[in-house]
Amino acid sequence: MPERPSFTAGRFLLSLDGQPALLKDFDGGNIKGEVVTMNMGPQQVAQKHISTLKFESFSINVGMSMGKPLAEWIKASLDLSHMRKNGYVVSANVDNKAQSYRHFRDALIEEITVPAMDASNKAAAFFTIKFQPEEITYAKGDDAVIQGAVNTKQKTWLCSNFRLRIGDLPCARVTKVDSFTITQGIRENAVGESRANTKEPTNIEFPNLKVTLSAADAGPWQEWFTEFVIKGNNGQEKELQGTLEFLDPSTRETLGSIDLFQVGIFSLYAAKPEAGTDAMARFVVELYVEKMKFNIQGV
Repeated sequence: MPERPSFTAGRFLLSLDGQPALLKDFDGGNIKGEVVTMNMGPQQVAQKHISTLKFESFSINVGMSMGKPLAEWIKASLDLSHMRKNGYVVSANVDNKAQSYRHFRDALIEEITVPAMDASNKAAAFFTIKFQPEEITYAKGDDAVIQGAVNTKQKTWLCSNFRLRIGDLPCARVTKVDSFTITQGIRENAVGESRANTKEPTNIEFPNLKVTLSAADAGPWQEWFTEFVIKGNNGQEKELQGTLEFLDPSTRETLGSIDLFQVGIFSLYAAKPEAGTDAMARFVVELYVEKMKFNIQGV
């Protein structure tokens, strides 16, 4: 009977293609049995037994220093080149010695969540990546030093350091871009001779964006809204292209970005001010995006 790994270690690392990436934390990656109930009739107690194995998705929080294998995996998923990955998540102590492993096989990325970009939030920012494997195995720690982990450093990325571009619209006073999640559908297929189901990718869903900006820049956005929504001039040629850039603390270096394709506006309204505050007037804009592309600099 496999042991459930302990989570008393000092750090977590993801290993893909032999390269480690330091994680803020992770969740999931458990093995479960699917319980089947057999009705034995009104005079007997129903019987239960375990049928197939269920392997939970992993959910990891990771910064810009995610390494080339993970960055390329995310990029390929958004490009509809559905790459499968093998690897493991290791719990290590403060000396980078492995305390427990969770190995996974043939995993597909299921969700990519970008944190809220907020000019007033100086906290560190992390992506949340959810991936679903076909198989998971547990292994005890062996106190092996995780190679490369000692020199793994996180590039400083704060929620406040970002830049949005949407066509030629004024974006210098954008104060917030709400968190959003890109979702990849995954279908399970039962295989007769196996207790574990296979996984196949289906449709990818790119989310809408919710942007808050200063009322001082609202004029051109209102003009676009009037033309695009109210007057109905919203053909593809009227849609815009854009990018959301993630910047270092100096705001001079771009650490990564998400390119936005075929962007359209569908909502614009004045943000409700907080009671008892003398807050600057702001507007909220909601945008749809047909496609997104993921980029990490230096990868």
